[in-house]
Amino acid sequence: MLRYGVKFQIPFELMVVFSTDLDPSELADDAFRRRIHNKIFVDAVDARSFDLIFQRVVGAKGIVVEPDSAEYLRELCLRDGRTELRACYPGDICSILTSIGKYEGRPPIMTRGELERAAALYFARS
Repeated sequence: MLRYGVKFQIPFELMVVFSTDLDPSELADDAFRRRIHNKIFVDAVDARSFDLIFQRVVGAKGIVVEPDSAEYLRELCLRDGRTELRACYPGDICSILTSIGKYEGRPPIMTRGELERAAALYFARS
């Protein structure tokens, strides 16, 4: 049997991404931060932007929602001393709801109770 080995290179770019809510000065020293050339600050979002992100996420994930779910999720995200809405919250909470649904063998649902359950997992206190 004749075998041919073909070698070729596939070009790609590698990008390391760090994400934190810590102040950069608390994370590392100046020399380390200088070695990370690109830094992007992602600020909190307003309620309207939060709701738009929410609608896009639930639409993309195919989650059926109760009419006031976006507003209720905003309330949950601002409990326990949190003062800002973050753009990542809708996607992260929807991922938790999807995981819960898969674990329980059912489609994800978004009710007030399920939102409270997901938020409790997401914002767990140590």
